Amino acid sequence: MMLIACMAAAIAGGCSGPGSDPSATKKPAATKVPAEPTPEPTPVPWQTDDQGRRLAGSDITATVRRDGTPKKYFTISFDDGITQDKRIIEIYKKYNFKGGTFFIDTGLFGANWTWVGQTLGDPTLTHIRWTEEEFKTGIYDGYDVESHTYDHPSLKNLGTSNVVHEIMDDTENIYNLTGIYPTGMAWPGGDTEYTSATIEIVRDRTTAKFARATTSTYKFKLPRYWLKWQPTCGITDPNLFKYAQKFLDTECTEDMLFYVWGHGYELDFSKKWEDLDKLIKMMTEAEDVICVSNADFYWLFKDEVPAWKETE
Repeated sequence: MMLIACMAAAIAGGCSGPGSDPSATKKPAATKVPAEPTPEPTPVPWQTDDQGRRLAGSDITATVRRDGTPKKYFTISFDDGITQDKRIIEIYKKYNFKGGTFFIDTGLFGANWTWVGQTLGDPTLTHIRWTEEEFKTGIYDGYDVESHTYDHPSLKNLGTSNVVHEIMDDTENIYNLTGIYPTGMAWPGGDTEYTSATIEIVRDRTTAKFARATTSTYKFKLPRYWLKWQPTCGITDPNLFKYAQKFLDTECTEDMLFYVWGHGYELDFSKKWEDLDKLIKMMTEAEDVICVSNADFYWLFKDEVPAWKETE
């Protein structure tokens, strides 16, 4: 019986009696392969909000370092998301210029405002917004796209919920279309079409961190308030190049900002396309000028400018 048991065990590889060689049947221990280390996620240069959305302009701090040395900054913006923007972007690309911001109204895709040309006395002048499908082709890829409200109303007489709708619905739509969450907005209709109460609604009830106004300062100062960010001058200002040259010639003893704004149709109406080309060329070729989008500039100086005054 013992022999039979040993024979059975030997077949199974588990019996070692007198004269047997255990090493002849024992299997070597399996080599433990170390687990592959979990790769660290690749860091991204931009910041995200609490929902993980990439915030427009927030990657600028990875390339532009503020070291306490005063610097000159240039930015430019155009409103409404109209077909003239294509020609504007062609000029930008000619000079590899990335400092442009476009404020759009997603509730007005495809709108044709013939009244603009009629009001200016030129019925051939167009003010046609891109359709949503045209927008999706990537017209603004690589450029800062911010809110101009959903359908461009006068905000001063709207209730809180409607103001919030105009800004937040537009902001969410831009994010869904571009994958980048807007940082700010531009007031529609000019500085007569909102109030201090409107600004407080934007500050307290929306995600907008800045709001571009329309009244020219003719100066190169930092904004006084982010939510009433006044530009230096308009793109068709007769003294545009006077300010541009002064900006370039002024000794930089403190941070300076030259901010130009406008609408693409103004370049058609005033025949100022060559002026835009000349301006972008001047700014990109100046060795001491940093070209930034509106959102870029906000992130660089966000802690140095208040959103709005505390009291009237």
